[in-house]
Amino acid sequence: MTVEEYREQLLEDMAVAAAADGNSTADKEFLYYVTDVLATGEEFDDFIECHQEGISHKRANIEIDGYAFDDADGSCCVFILDYHGPFENDSINAKDIEIKFNLIRHFVEEAINYNMGFEESSQEYEFNMLLHEKAAEITKFRFYILTDAYNRQRVKNIKDIEIAGINVERNVWDISRIFDIISSTSQKESVEIIFDRMGVDGIPCVKAVEYENVKADIELPIKYENESIEEVIMPDNTITYSSYLAVVPGQVLNDLYMEFGSRLLEGNVRSFLSARGKVNKSIQNTIKNYPEMFFAYNNGIAATATEIDTEMTQEGLVIKRIKDLQIVNGGQTTASIAYTLLTQRKDDNVNISKLYVPMKISVLDHSMSERIIPKISEYSNSQNKVDASDFFSNHPFHIRMEEYSRKTPAPAVQGNQYQQYWYYERAKGQYNQGKMKFKPKSSQMKQYEMRYPASQVIKLVDLAKYMEIYNCVPHIVSKGKQALVRTFSNEIKRQWDKNDEVFNVYYFKRVVSLAIIFKATDEIIKQKAWWKEKHSYKANVIAYAMSILFDYIRKNCKDYSLDFGKIWSQQSIYQELWQQMSVLCDEVYEYITESSRMVENVTEWCKRELCWERAQNREWLIQDSFIKTLVPVSEIKDIQKDAKAVRKIANEVDDLKYIISVGENYWNQVYEWGKGRKFLTDMEDSLLKMAKSISITGKIPSDRQAKAIIRTRDRLIGEGMPLTFS
Repeated sequence: MTVEEYREQLLEDMAVAAAADGNSTADKEFLYYVTDVLATGEEFDDFIECHQEGISHKRANIEIDGYAFDDADGSCCVFILDYHGPFENDSINAKDIEIKFNLIRHFVEEAINYNMGFEESSQEYEFNMLLHEKAAEITKFRFYILTDAYNRQRVKNIKDIEIAGINVERNVWDISRIFDIISSTSQKESVEIIFDRMGVDGIPCVKAVEYENVKADIELPIKYENESIEEVIMPDNTITYSSYLAVVPGQVLNDLYMEFGSRLLEGNVRSFLSARGKVNKSIQNTIKNYPEMFFAYNNGIAATATEIDTEMTQEGLVIKRIKDLQIVNGGQTTASIAYTLLTQRKDDNVNISKLYVPMKISVLDHSMSERIIPKISEYSNSQNKVDASDFFSNHPFHIRMEEYSRKTPAPAVQGNQYQQYWYYERAKGQYNQGKMKFKPKSSQMKQYEMRYPASQVIKLVDLAKYMEIYNCVPHIVSKGKQALVRTFSNEIKRQWDKNDEVFNVYYFKRVVSLAIIFKATDEIIKQKAWWKEKHSYKANVIAYAMSILFDYIRKNCKDYSLDFGKIWSQQSIYQELWQQMSVLCDEVYEYITESSRMVENVTEWCKRELCWERAQNREWLIQDSFIKTLVPVSEIKDIQKDAKAVRKIANEVDDLKYIISVGENYWNQVYEWGKGRKFLTDMEDSLLKMAKSISITGKIPSDRQAKAIIRTRDRLIGEGMPLTFS
């Protein structure tokens, strides 16, 4: 697909989405689409829609369309839309760009200096007050122009500016740049560092190792029955990589972080850093008082890249250029250096000219980087206090949900004569990558979109959101993506270790049913007068309204449950549930915005556990007509029991298939490793002998024995056994 074809298809999709919504417009749909793409690519975290335009005190035009805060690097993103559509000029030039950036700049300056008089229960008011009262806490502004046009200006890099002493980075995301990130297998914009441009001749290094076609412990793509071979690339599990040991000046590391921010951090590290806060006091103390000792005290940084240029100089080998740099361990170190310099007082006199940081950098082929980088991140952090949830993206839970999503057709509705599926996107950009293989309006594209409608895509963060709402923690859901996924992943890991059979086809259908309720509630809110007037707090209202309903059922109708089976069968919510959610949405909006709330900022109030506790103790209007639609829990338990039994059989088959597929030589090496270190019990010794002698004895392990063999293997890995043997 070319960029021109992509633009044509995209604009058509936006028009269709707006028409289907009824209350939306193509430009709004484009805004939602692009911010979702950029958030997926980790350009920023949670986008908040916030449209405002007007005149400043200095008689300047002001306009914005949304904002986002990045907890990992303390930056504030501000967005403005420039939508042209199919019938207008499809280009923007340097003058157009400067006009748009000035609209954002004037808004930010106005908000910092004045209370702009917005309605208190609105997103515009909250953003205004955050800038007005807490601008000093912002490390950097990042302005974004989001446009469906082609950027025709000759100069690619746009000069940064300052507002109130805060640096402002300016970005234009035009249709070509959006197409590039969609087309990329990583779904993330490349970071390229050329040290000469930073005033540095290079980074001293030595080449440590170089390997070709070595085995790696990575998950391979799954080929499903209903996917053509063109849709799935099936590589083997070998990689080629080289590693360098380098010494990075502290000033260079600071400059890199100030320029690229949390985009340098691999996703797991980013989550960890935002959870723990920016500053480690011990690191900060060394930076301020003992910079010469930093190299000795600090464990250094582990990083990855897809390309490196080196040059031999009189002083030795130096790195001149790095592409796709990602810090997989050492985010705390990196952020602390930048934060210490940023917050130093005049009398601190922090001098990092003698501060150096050790760095190991592994260079990987781009095509495999997205699979191997999370593994490097996981293992390089395995001895640090990082939650297992930080590596949740590698958990087998995702693989199972992906399998169910490709193998479980949704019931045909509205006269459809073809099968449709709810597509679980286990890897970033999976769904869009599937579309990019086909030409717009081609039969293959139409078949793909009919089979997997865009409205039926469930991303990792979506699944976490639906289930945490079902678990009745809307205050956690309101905290944003990082906190949400962290909480959810901890719960999944505990349950998976206890009994993974609960994650069966019924679980998947319930997730889909929750998605249907969530999307229906979203549509209900769009019809509300308060939403049409203020466009504020929709996400919070949905989370609280659904959680209140589930909480009420569990406490007051203990022997009954919501009829998920009916929702799955109809692929929509029924009338009584629609009416109930409509009532609750109005009541919840009134509750979270009422003047008696404990925190003035409504968004922050919804994040507090006290907000949820008060909601649980409040009386809500639950209609009798809805209560009558509940079904006995006993019926649900029977369905769950059957689904668990089927899952149990599938697990047993999977265990046996795995034991046979890895081969007897592998099990012989596992046996020798465990036996030589006296790690095996008599039972484990017997089981591994069975696994390594299947072809000789002809004896196949029973289901229970197969599970015990896998368990033994996992325990030995925990004792230090290699994941693979040469």
